[in-house]
Amino acid sequence: MDVVRNVFQSKWFSEQVEREAARDDMSPAERLGEAIALVGSAIVVAFFVIHQTRPTGFFTDDFGTAGAAVLYFMIGFGMLPPVFRLLLGRRNVARPLDALGMGTFGAGALYLLIVFPFDMSRFAQPLPHSLEFLLDWIPESLAKWVLAVGVVACVFFGPYTYQLHVSVKRLLSEGVSEEFSEDEPAA
Repeated sequence: MDVVRNVFQSKWFSEQVEREAARDDMSPAERLGEAIALVGSAIVVAFFVIHQTRPTGFFTDDFGTAGAAVLYFMIGFGMLPPVFRLLLGRRNVARPLDALGMGTFGAGALYLLIVFPFDMSRFAQPLPHSLEFLLDWIPESLAKWVLAVGVVACVFFGPYTYQLHVSVKRLLSEGVSEEFSEDEPAA
């Protein structure tokens, strides 16, 4: 626990907080990037819906309702932070959702890793035949490795993201209160 406390009290973390506070407001191009991320997420959802509604064989008998709920909840919840950033034009307001989303993704990825209800040899089937080469090379071992790395990353980056949110929020509110105190007339 002392290691975690030391990280969040380190000079490195303080510099990260200052950097993130300085770039909290998003440019129109960055907001466009969030919209593009949402379109990409919608394409991923459509890809899995095609697998689920057609007999592609990608989802095994172990997938079921629980697997579908986990998969679509992970993707759907992951779309919330970009929506907030896009609409509000600020990064820090979405960080609690990012942190919670990492917890959601970590738990969901762990479930999918344990059950692994996928037949990776059928992953590329929704694509037109001429484009199947883009995905048909992905083996089961790589898919499991990606899920495992996601679980481990979420364990570390979820708390980091939440602490970053708290620290940036504190710094931004101090900056605002300093601005107001400078504008007030002296008594």
